[in-house]
Amino acid sequence: MSIKPSYPFYHFLSVVSYFTLLFVMLYGCITFGPKELAPMLVLWLLISSGLLLIIRGICQGKKRSYIWYCYILLMYFTFNVVFLFSGGTEDQASALTHEIVAMVAIVVGFIAAMMASRLASS
Repeated sequence: MSIKPSYPFYHFLSVVSYFTLLFVMLYGCITFGPKELAPMLVLWLLISSGLLLIIRGICQGKKRSYIWYCYILLMYFTFNVVFLFSGGTEDQASALTHEIVAMVAIVVGFIAAMMASRLASS
């Protein structure tokens, strides 16, 4: 009995982790960012600009977009690891939960995009 990997499953996981990460970044900007709407949206656009560049390709299942998604996730992974290991105070407990959710989305997204890029037709 062999286990055959399924491309639709990995594509679904990649897309879900992609939008989860975008939502987590938006939530972080709303919760921990500036109070006015315009600076908050500008901050979110700056933080998520790397992900927004490949939104069309990820949704369509393009092989190059999966590869770029993995490279972009490495940058976010580095940032999140630095934050998680920096410690923090009691006041930053909600920020810690926010970063843990982001880290899970990054790791799942990286593995799923790596597998989807390998199984994608072209």
